[in-house]
Amino acid sequence: MNSQIVGLRVASAIFGLMCLAHVVRVIAGVQLMIGGHRVGGGLGCLVIVVTAGLSIWMWTLAAPGDGSPKQPQA
Repeated sequence: MNSQIVGLRVASAIFGLMCLAHVVRVIAGVQLMIGGHRVGGGLGCLVIVVTAGLSIWMWTLAAPGDGSPKQPQA
């Protein structure tokens, strides 16, 4: 494995943990305060979708491959 693949997998794991933390936060009903304003569950759900998407995207970028483009089937 080269360093780029390792870096992508580590970043993917970090985003996955962030996603899991937000899922637990939304289920537990914990409110966040940012700049004196409450952050509702709707924004939490958006953060879950974004962090899950980033985690999956980075994991697939790190997937092993031979580097050659796929040839269309005739």
